[in-house]
Amino acid sequence: MPRVDIEASFPGLATGGYRITSPPSNDYNCAAWAAGETHRWWDPSLQEGYYWPTAAPSMQSMPALIAAFATLGYEPCANSELEHAVEKLALFADAQGWPTHVARQLPSGAWTSKLGPSEDIEHQTAEALEGVLYGKVVQFLRRSSR
Repeated sequence: MPRVDIEASFPGLATGGYRITSPPSNDYNCAAWAAGETHRWWDPSLQEGYYWPTAAPSMQSMPALIAAFATLGYEPCANSELEHAVEKLALFADAQGWPTHVARQLPSGAWTSKLGPSEDIEHQTAEALEGVLYGKVVQFLRRSSR
C-alpha cells in the first residue's frame, strides 16, 4: 500500500511516525503476525487454508480472540506500558465490538502491525492505528517473554 494510502487510512501514523518493515504478503494477517507466524492466516471461520487454535471458539468475537491468544500464554492486562521480559498485544475492535486488528509490542516499546495483506509496519504507539478502519484498542494482553 503506498505511504499516502497508509497515512490516509491511519492518520495517527503521520503524526506519530512509522516505518514499513516488510513488503505486502497474503501469507499471513495481523493475528498471525502478532502470534509470531508468517506462514499462515489466522481466522476463526475455518475456511480452507486458514488456521485457528482448536481450544478457542470458532467465532468472530473479542472473547474468541482473547481465547486464541490464551493458547499462546497471553492473559488480559490493564495497559500498554513496557514491562521487562513481557510481551504485549493490543486488540482492536470496531464500534460494535467486532475484532478488527492485533498489534504486538516490540522490546523497544514500539509496536508492530501487519496491515491486512499489505505491509508490516513499526509504529510508536498502539493507538496510532485507531480510527475508522480498526476502531479502538479495547484490550491489552501480556505474557512472559520466552
